[in-house]
Amino acid sequence: MIDHTSSRRPAGEKVIVIGGGVAGLAAAVALAEDGFRVTLLEKRATLGGRASSFTDQTTGEMVDNCQHITMRCCTNLEFFYRRIGVWDKIRFYSKLTFLDQQGKPAVIQNGSPFPAPFHTLFSFARFHPLSLSEKSSVAKALIAILRAGTSPNRDSESIGNWLRKQKQPERAMAHFWRPILVSACNEEPDRISCEIGFKLFRDGFLSNAEAYQMGVPSVRLSDLYTQPSIETLSALGADIQLKIHVDALSVADRKVESVTLSDGTTLSADFYLSAVPFDIMLKMLHSDIREAPFFKDISLLEYSPITGVHLWFDKPFEVREPIALLDRETQWIFPKENTQPDGAELSKGGAYLALVVSSSKSLLSLSADEIIDICLKEVQEALPQSRSARLLHGRVIKEKKATFAPIPGVESLRPKQTTPIENLFLAGDWTRTGWPATMESAARSGYLAAERIMERAGRPKSLLQPDMPPSRLAKWFLGK
Repeated sequence: MIDHTSSRRPAGEKVIVIGGGVAGLAAAVALAEDGFRVTLLEKRATLGGRASSFTDQTTGEMVDNCQHITMRCCTNLEFFYRRIGVWDKIRFYSKLTFLDQQGKPAVIQNGSPFPAPFHTLFSFARFHPLSLSEKSSVAKALIAILRAGTSPNRDSESIGNWLRKQKQPERAMAHFWRPILVSACNEEPDRISCEIGFKLFRDGFLSNAEAYQMGVPSVRLSDLYTQPSIETLSALGADIQLKIHVDALSVADRKVESVTLSDGTTLSADFYLSAVPFDIMLKMLHSDIREAPFFKDISLLEYSPITGVHLWFDKPFEVREPIALLDRETQWIFPKENTQPDGAELSKGGAYLALVVSSSKSLLSLSADEIIDICLKEVQEALPQSRSARLLHGRVIKEKKATFAPIPGVESLRPKQTTPIENLFLAGDWTRTGWPATMESAARSGYLAAERIMERAGRPKSLLQPDMPPSRLAKWFLGK
């Protein structure tokens, strides 16, 4: 954690970072710490990008736009959290709990004496949503993923198609592969590149015995990012400007000369880092520049939606941990703590749940009431203890452009952090990090972009954190 008690004013090159999400924040902290004069521009009143919170007017509750999580394998996100002093605000769960349609729990956890990839062997053997033969099929495919190595053709095939080639049964697809892939990649298996799907299982489940553990913030997202980031950056002499909208980048002779704000003001720097979604980044460029092959490829990226549903009940009921639902529209249920003050409307100590539906294209045309009805029915089916509680209020947040879609061929479209414009750099989970659209990918992109800026400034430095080390047995399977 950086010492916030003293603020120093760096005298190095000036960098303008556009966007205060995880990617922009990770880069800004790293650059400011290295002596760059950083100006961070963010159009919202808070930091964190999509990982943000707002006040629900009915309940007075501070509500996260959608539940965000991390995993032990997310080493660069951990590094960023430690830099801004919030790592202790992440609570990790050592077991992943799935509920079948009858509400019977099935658990995956590290409970065997064997190293990765066999660390979950005992719990997987008891995973009742799959038969013995289905588990055998899944195990064979997982080992095949671990042993597959790298191939330039793997990005062009969907993992759904690859799994069919591995003769995965329908129930294995429905009760194992799809829940994990959709939750992590925000797309259906037939729209997920093998390269990205393999990365998820290798790094998250097969190489290290602790990598799969899920971390959930114990505070609202606005508390996790905004003030800690402001304090950290301010202590490093950075200038943070909120509610500032960048309209355009002025480019001449393959260099950015300035940024133009919505009020007509211009700002200039030595280096410029765009850490905003790809469609917003493209809008800041002149149409002639957007037609260049590098930027034309970026324009071919697609989005995939996520829907978050918040439910408040009139009485408490126990939900001890995050729960994944099988064979339902709702994929995850997260227990939340009420934060509204005593005496506020709906502040009766009742249960508050946050639900997540990834790749939620089927919900986009539905009204909020229709979505709440679907999710409430599924909660009551899965959690018998909720049936005696009355729903007081529901809130639906549709994020139509939640993440980039990891479709086959996407890796050839994802850009590196450098651009044909000499002093313009890119960060964001959609840039080429090797990871799906996660906060880990965002943090990695920020560090990769900061490394490129440091190189260009003549002060190269390694920022990217190593992956969790694979076990000896996993190394053997990986051919290392």
